[in-house]
Amino acid sequence: MLDRHIVGLAVWLSKPTGFLATCFTVAVGIGSGVLLSFNDHWALVFNLFLSIAAMLLAGVILVAGARDTAAIQIKLDELIRAVADTDERLIGIEDLSAEELALLRKDKLPLTVPSGRTGQP
Repeated sequence: MLDRHIVGLAVWLSKPTGFLATCFTVAVGIGSGVLLSFNDHWALVFNLFLSIAAMLLAGVILVAGARDTAAIQIKLDELIRAVADTDERLIGIEDLSAEELALLRKDKLPLTVPSGRTGQP
């Protein structure tokens, strides 16, 4: 339910207006520090704000990245299905462990469909 909003936020933040809004917000925080003589209370609030903002932005980036990666995998699986001379057992190999992928890359692991996947649409 929140995915669409989170991805929309990530897209907006990646545009010049989003970057400028972020810069403006930081400038306002620093400007308030000037007005408050950079006292301890200001430093605590400003650091807390920056920490929370950084964690939220990291979450936005992770959600948007995971969504993009899943979409790319779906598209690649469809291309594998559409091309006549491809090995459909490659569909779903993103679910293999890193070690299995390394062995597969070196042709030391027989190509099998991960558990729970049929390789068929």
